[in-house]
Amino acid sequence: MISKRLMVSLGAVAVFLVVAWLMWPSDGGPVSGAADMRGGRGGVQVVAVETGPVVRRSITDVALYTGTLQSGSQFMLASKAGGRLRSLMVDIGDQVERGQVIAQLDDEEFVQAVAEQRAAVEVSQAQLEDAEAQLAVRRRSYDRVADLRRRNLASESEYDLARSEADAAAANVRVVQAQLAQRQAALRGAEVRLSYTRVRAEWNGRGGDNLRYVGERFVDEGANISANDPIISVIDLDALRAVTFVTDRDFARLRVGQVTRVRSDARPGEEFEGRVERIAPLLREDSRQARVEIRIENEERRLSPGFFVNVEVDVEEIENALVVPRDAITRHGGQIGVFLVDDDFEGNEAEVRWIPVVEGVRTEDLVQILEPQIDGRVVTLGQHRLSDGSKIRLVSSDGFAG
Repeated sequence: MISKRLMVSLGAVAVFLVVAWLMWPSDGGPVSGAADMRGGRGGVQVVAVETGPVVRRSITDVALYTGTLQSGSQFMLASKAGGRLRSLMVDIGDQVERGQVIAQLDDEEFVQAVAEQRAAVEVSQAQLEDAEAQLAVRRRSYDRVADLRRRNLASESEYDLARSEADAAAANVRVVQAQLAQRQAALRGAEVRLSYTRVRAEWNGRGGDNLRYVGERFVDEGANISANDPIISVIDLDALRAVTFVTDRDFARLRVGQVTRVRSDARPGEEFEGRVERIAPLLREDSRQARVEIRIENEERRLSPGFFVNVEVDVEEIENALVVPRDAITRHGGQIGVFLVDDDFEGNEAEVRWIPVVEGVRTEDLVQILEPQIDGRVVTLGQHRLSDGSKIRLVSSDGFAG
């Protein structure tokens, strides 16, 4: 118990000594530390601060977004036929040329189907030849009977019989021709199905866009696959797109063609140029945001799909803006404002006035002041000990180019 009372007493003495030191009058010597507070003239407390200028200059409104990189184009390659995957010629990361065969399925059944259809076509061709020969015979017979009939050497019934036989032979030729066309179509279908067992990398695109990369592999050799099962994914790495989402505030300020700066933690210290390529014409109801796609050339392969990126867009250049250092903006009494240094200096001491402000554009170092119109200098360090009318001692002043 005695030890506890002793500790409380020592703590009270320590607090008293700290308060006495803080309230001790200043002797006019140098002040160290931006937040140091000593007595001033007449015992008035003076706060040591740093200040910065209020100036007019051009300022750029920079919009900041985050997004994810996607490949310029990505699609799946699949076989249109089912069967066992006999061989897979490419793997993850391999280059793929347009038209290249990337996989082969077992094709014995399809080869057999093609052979059967070719045989059927040959049979139909032979039948057509026979039908055409029969037609020639029937037509010659009909011509002879017709000649005899004109000379009254053949009866009407003989004439009708010869004519009907010629017509039947002609109809038979047309039937065999149709059968031949049907079997030729079946042969072409069998050949197409056979071609499906050789999976090729095909895509649409620019004339010189003949090289892509394998992004993912979904099956291995020996697997039984069904028609349209994906085998690999093919991606374009020459150009990537950063996908981000913007609110209605920024939606109206973005336009196609704007230059952007793209950075990724995967490539520290590097900056990549992009351009706004597409802006969705509507905002999603659930998020109230619109999709924006930014194209980034990637010929050196420094970026990859899936990278998280930060995107900066210069959306507006404001001339002759009234700006203060960003550190000058503080919150006091529930308001946003600045402590403006009074012009009436005495040595390195002055008073400050609390001025609520309306902010405009913010940059990394500056803040635009829309209202009110102020000039002079503002406090940039030490505001937490100030109030309207406080006395300050200028420790140092920061400046920046106007």
